[in-house]
Amino acid sequence: MSDFTQNGVICTLPRLNETHLEPLDTQLLPRLETTAPVSLILPCHAPDLDRPALQHICNQLAGARWLKRVLVPVNGLALDEVPALTRRLSGQLPCEVSVFSTDSPALRSVLSAAAGRLETPLRPGKGLNVWAAMGVLHAARIPGTYVLQDADVLSFQRSTLARLCLAVSEPTLGFEFAKMYYSRVTDRLYGRVSRLFLAPLLQSLIQVAGHHPLLDFLQSFRYPLSGECALRASLASSLPVWEGWSLEIGMLAEVFRRIEPQRVCQVDGGTGYDHKHQPAEAGMHPMFVQIAETLLQQLATEGCHVDAAFRQTLMRAQTKHAAEAARRSAALAFLNAIPCDLETEKTAAQGFAATLKGVGANGTAFENSPLPSWDSVEKTGPHLLNDLAELL
Repeated sequence: MSDFTQNGVICTLPRLNETHLEPLDTQLLPRLETTAPVSLILPCHAPDLDRPALQHICNQLAGARWLKRVLVPVNGLALDEVPALTRRLSGQLPCEVSVFSTDSPALRSVLSAAAGRLETPLRPGKGLNVWAAMGVLHAARIPGTYVLQDADVLSFQRSTLARLCLAVSEPTLGFEFAKMYYSRVTDRLYGRVSRLFLAPLLQSLIQVAGHHPLLDFLQSFRYPLSGECALRASLASSLPVWEGWSLEIGMLAEVFRRIEPQRVCQVDGGTGYDHKHQPAEAGMHPMFVQIAETLLQQLATEGCHVDAAFRQTLMRAQTKHAAEAARRSAALAFLNAIPCDLETEKTAAQGFAATLKGVGANGTAFENSPLPSWDSVEKTGPHLLNDLAELL
């Protein structure tokens, strides 16, 4: 039996009725098309475009009667390839499709001005892609529900995305933000960053800093690093967007500051959610550093004194909690007959924990800053929204 116990400060919505997925997809959500139209943001890196996952997602979305528009911001794509990609996706998807390259010099110029970074290059990647797409929607005054979906999910199901959208689109539920969670397991346990690094880090921060409201909020999410979320247009326009691996944690912290936890939920995305996987040794160190740096920066913003002593205590706590996370993962795998080597898990967890040594080593001043909300861009430079709309 699925667990629907509500232990956190946000509402958890597990899957309890599989037979409900079809009418939800074909009846309930389409009824809200006029009052809460759904705009899908599908951020892509150029290599994603020729992988099976994106084609599978398009095949699934072909029957989405509730989908109003799809925005595909891409980095790493040659400008002369945009028209062909637009034609390809427009032929596959049942709605308005907008494809644009965030490497375009003209677009990058407008985005740099909007970000206030005329002298500092913007970092290409998912964060910039998402921010640019939100800017396009804001400039066009598109209302309703915005939903973010990673483009590398081989197990994508339209009905699962529909559940996520319905949680925000249905006005009687009262949610403004919904995050998807899922179990990263196929023939083995995946999700190492969440299992062996982030979960122990949140536990360690609570041990050191106490039950701060922000930490309790973040710990309520079963998969805080998932890339899939839905949010109301008004909330999206008010959110700064973090770049790099800080995107998901940064977004949750910004949501925490802007709406009450009662307006936030997490939606069960099912089992076997199959993302593109990376071996633990494949350049993951920057990911851990960025996630930890963002968390500490958010705590400092909330008034916590994050000094050298705090970091040293955090490092000791992380080492302990990481070892326990490895032990729990091995026990979970054992009881489900899933291959898992405890020593390998321990080694990975301790290696992840060791990355904290370099976090914030230069003192308490944090240099990382997010891209500004589009509401704030409109206040300081309203002409930039016109420039953005004219480019696309």
